[in-house]
Amino acid sequence: MDNETTFEFNFDINAIRRLKDVIDYAIQVWPGSPARPVGEQEFLWGMRDECNKCLMEYSFQHLNIDDK
Repeated sequence: MDNETTFEFNFDINAIRRLKDVIDYAIQVWPGSPARPVGEQEFLWGMRDECNKCLMEYSFQHLNIDDK
């Protein structure tokens, strides 16, 4: 068992959209290394990817398929 503490959050789709907007902005204005650690940018990219996965899953679950 590792000593790292983990947490779980529950967000609705609107919160995911807003979180992704904030992350996208942070990536856009990230000043680069050495002003900020490289790992910070990699973390932001990973969080952006996780938000995108949530948005894609939501879109897939809420497809409107006509049964004609």
